[in-house]
Amino acid sequence: MKYLLIVLSVIITLKLSAKEVIIDFNDPANFYEGYLFSNGIEGKALDISTAAYYRAPLPINQIDSIDMSGSFSIGIWVKSADTYNGLKPLVTNKKSLEMKDPGFMIATQENGSWAAYFTDGKNWQWDYKPTVKRQPINDAKWHFLAITHFAEKQEMKMYYDGKNVATYCTNGNVNLATSNPLLLGNKADEQWHSFNGMLDNFSFADRIKSDAEIAEEYFRYTGIRQEEILPEFTPNINLMGFNIFHGGHELGEQVGVNRVVDVIKASGADIIGMIETYGAGPEIADALGYHFYLRSSNLSIMSKYPIEQTWDMFQPFNTCAATIRISKTQTINYVNLWLDYRPITDDQVKARIPASEVEAEELPTRYKELTTILKDMQPFFDQKDVPLFVSGDFNSGSHLDWTEKAKHLFEGYAVKWPTSILMLEKGFKDSYRELYPDPVKYPCLTWSPMSKLDIQYRIDFIYYMGKNVKVTESKMIDQHPVRFPSDHAAMISTFKFKK
Repeated sequence: MKYLLIVLSVIITLKLSAKEVIIDFNDPANFYEGYLFSNGIEGKALDISTAAYYRAPLPINQIDSIDMSGSFSIGIWVKSADTYNGLKPLVTNKKSLEMKDPGFMIATQENGSWAAYFTDGKNWQWDYKPTVKRQPINDAKWHFLAITHFAEKQEMKMYYDGKNVATYCTNGNVNLATSNPLLLGNKADEQWHSFNGMLDNFSFADRIKSDAEIAEEYFRYTGIRQEEILPEFTPNINLMGFNIFHGGHELGEQVGVNRVVDVIKASGADIIGMIETYGAGPEIADALGYHFYLRSSNLSIMSKYPIEQTWDMFQPFNTCAATIRISKTQTINYVNLWLDYRPITDDQVKARIPASEVEAEELPTRYKELTTILKDMQPFFDQKDVPLFVSGDFNSGSHLDWTEKAKHLFEGYAVKWPTSILMLEKGFKDSYRELYPDPVKYPCLTWSPMSKLDIQYRIDFIYYMGKNVKVTESKMIDQHPVRFPSDHAAMISTFKFKK
């Protein structure tokens, strides 16, 4: 076979090489004569739709496993009118469709949208599966799909039509190279799983392309600029912390997720720190039309505003940190966290152990985790002019709640909770208690809308610090028109910024 290769740049030194490859299909004579070529985004496209006699995958021999052992960027234009493509590879170096097999795959999915899969075969297998409502590729229109794999940072970004729609921490999946060829349109099985559609302008670079570069490539062929429209100044934001309980699926695989979306939309939240995301993140983010950052199966951030930078702090299962640009002149730093569920407070209270023991048993788990998280947050503390927010499921109470005055609410216990004391010692303000300091009049019992036999208390918090920011409203949400979908109430606070 012969393949058309346009090398944009090849720079070779003794230790480093940079490779950029674009493959288009404008000259069919350069390809195997059995392929069909139809009108593409510019010139001809590879047609492996139902109209084609020959629908075997196209190997990209110009790219080998060494090129994909570190950071890289890949883009592909796709077009299909098939209402049921199922799982079909668009670009892959995997041996099969098995998620456990090493490598990466950009593919179609049954709902009419696309997907990205990746694993090194040793670590967790990750997938990004958006919705057809926001990201269709079966509408008989050309769409540009791209991914960037930042090996050193352990981060994968996904792009739809020139816009960054999701960012994943790869959690150890650094080397995605395999001994398999890189294929377009299918895996190595001739035509059984071939994509039913057209492909055009495949691009590869063994470097990280910027958001601007990918947006420019989309603009070049469509004339549409995917630009974030930001105000000069954002006067306030609504920030939510929400443990959605096993991905929202506990009250129905789809119904529960829909109710999570209902709760968030009704709240007016601009930024959400999600706990127990567990596979529901892409769907929820698409329903909101928000940017999506997944640090682990547990923690994610969804934001109406662009996520400008992600941060590696503590363990992925416990922390998810980002810098978010809320206007042309403002950024905020934000940490979404989850602390260990042990020791279980309800068990301690039922055992009637002394309050001093409750406090002491916090130290090896939640207090220790939080201490390390706060140390890792030093870059945020150094940015004194940037407002800092922390929300999450602390799995422990607050000394501002469990007071002598309020101990009748907590089975007679008054507890100086080490985690809440530590947050205030570090300079944070408890956004809810700042507005509602009386825990008897305003208890805010986020645990639990479902487990009413357990001790009821506040374990979900939103803290903040900053010179030019002030909380103006804060509340918990544990209601839905039909049934609330989580065992945790959501917390939401409104913050006002001064110029």
